[in-house]
Amino acid sequence: MSQQAEPSDDALNQRQLELGRAARRRVRFSVLLPFALLLVLLVAIVVVVMSLRSPAQVALLSDSMLTALVLCPLVICMFPLVILSLGLVSLVNRWHPKSRSPLRRLEGWTAAMEQNAESWLGNVDERVLNWALKLAPLRELLRAFEAPAAESSDEGIE
Repeated sequence: MSQQAEPSDDALNQRQLELGRAARRRVRFSVLLPFALLLVLLVAIVVVVMSLRSPAQVALLSDSMLTALVLCPLVICMFPLVILSLGLVSLVNRWHPKSRSPLRRLEGWTAAMEQNAESWLGNVDERVLNWALKLAPLRELLRAFEAPAAESSDEGIE
């Protein structure tokens, strides 16, 4: 039988310490360092703005900072969407001639359905009018039981 050498407690503790140091180093470089650099940049911007005398200089600085800090990253982030939309446009241009005949069939089908619906609604209108004419005497009879309408007087209006 072969015996496996088990790592000692000191070696395990040393390994855990190295892993902890590596994790702290990653946090420093990926989170704390960019935060500190951004904080220093903001303090420098505030100092520069406070030292400028005219509003035109402040406006020039604010415009350049807006461009550098907001618009440039926005353009970089939107680049993949622009490329995707250009690809989709090229695909639509390729599919357009192939979709003409199915769309024309669909157009004919909807026109036929429209004609069917119009004829059906015409029949419904005709039947409703016929029933209204047949029930007109009954309506006159039912009006006899209605309360009399209040007479409007123009005496109070001037």
